[in-house]
Amino acid sequence: MGQGNVSVSRRTVLGAAMAGTAIVGLSGCGGTEWYPADVTPDEHVIRSLLREKELITARYAKAIETGAGPTDLLERLRGHHLEHVDALTAALPEDAVVPEEDPSARPTDPAPDAAPDSEGLRVLETSAAAARIDQAAAVTDPGLAQLISGIGACEAGHAHLLARA
Repeated sequence: MGQGNVSVSRRTVLGAAMAGTAIVGLSGCGGTEWYPADVTPDEHVIRSLLREKELITARYAKAIETGAGPTDLLERLRGHHLEHVDALTAALPEDAVVPEEDPSARPTDPAPDAAPDSEGLRVLETSAAAARIDQAAAVTDPGLAQLISGIGACEAGHAHLLARA
């Protein structure tokens, strides 16, 4: 089989796949309106991010409480995460169901037993920043993707500051 036959075959397969995708998109299944769950994929990402932010802020609070790093820096970075929580909460759809606070549904102490030091927080920030790439790619709203990307950039900056601390 020559190289030319393989190329034509790939084009045929890709063309058929694209045509199938177009048909599905035109059939009404392309938007979030059809999504058969209580929350849209975008809202799912936001809620996941909010849970992550809750854990990160708890770790910062524990580090601040125990003096496990430069307090001024840790308080400032924790403040940034709280600002992210506010922005993400505002990005939830207006009709989003916000569950009532149920103490039994939350972890009793999301913070670790031992306070993370600056290096532990740096690793946490680096991991969080890396996760934002996939989360931004997973949403359909361009503004939400931009918000998530901005949060990731901020977390990368936190990692840099913590490495210098």
